[in-house]
Amino acid sequence: MRCDLCEDQKCREGEPCIERNSIELYSDPHEKMMMQTAAFVESEFYGDLNRIEEVVEFASRMGYKKLGIAFCVGLKEEATKIADFLSNFFEIEAICCKVCGIPKSEMGAPMSDRVGPVSCNPIEQARMFEEKRTDLNLVIGLCVGHDALFIKHSHTYVVPLVVKDRVLGHNPLAAVYCSAVNKKMKKRAEERK
Repeated sequence: MRCDLCEDQKCREGEPCIERNSIELYSDPHEKMMMQTAAFVESEFYGDLNRIEEVVEFASRMGYKKLGIAFCVGLKEEATKIADFLSNFFEIEAICCKVCGIPKSEMGAPMSDRVGPVSCNPIEQARMFEEKRTDLNLVIGLCVGHDALFIKHSHTYVVPLVVKDRVLGHNPLAAVYCSAVNKKMKKRAEERK
């Protein structure tokens, strides 16, 4: 299926090209409440709140009390500022990606002068949040792969708050919007063929 190639997007008007009983997917009361709350926040604040403020609105309306922040050590300063702001509304647990200090050699991972000898530990981050019984977990700049592992192993729902992209100022969409970056990406793709 390639919805990105659809010309008319009739599904937006309630005329789907594929008929399924999707409503049954939301039979869990908590997940249905999440959908309702997300829709309320969207309709009430669309275009008015930044992502951090949207997390506050959503999590508050869901009745969440404790948030977990899984962050990259390279974004510690940003994570600290975000945690400080969110602590006005919630109890915060913040766990760095290098928690427990596993050497990369023990993980069979390559080492580099650019990133150091200690492996990230996303599954441990998830386990520690489970022990702390967080209501919602946020991801701040984990590496691709590490964020996938964290999300898979999280005991509760996860919201990506910051997506790491050191080349584009943590704004991956700049690769789409900036023609120079887009051309460079296309050139690299052609070279890989």
